[in-house]
Amino acid sequence: MKNKILKPVDLSKKLRAYENKWVALSFDYRKIFSSGKTLEETIEKLKRKSREDVVFLKVLPFDMAYVPSNV
Repeated sequence: MKNKILKPVDLSKKLRAYENKWVALSFDYRKIFSSGKTLEETIEKLKRKSREDVVFLKVLPFDMAYVPSNV
């Protein structure tokens, strides 16, 4: 089995319409399968499309910066 190395993907244009929502993306981050205001809503929509191999992502507002902290 070969290890796949994914190339960087610029999601900023694709995700602009999903600001403040949850999205279900393909493993290569190139397709958006479903979205919703909550993770549960996104999962429910995804079940109707019979997809299991996805990555969930919360799209943060684009006018803010996120800096993780352990404080």
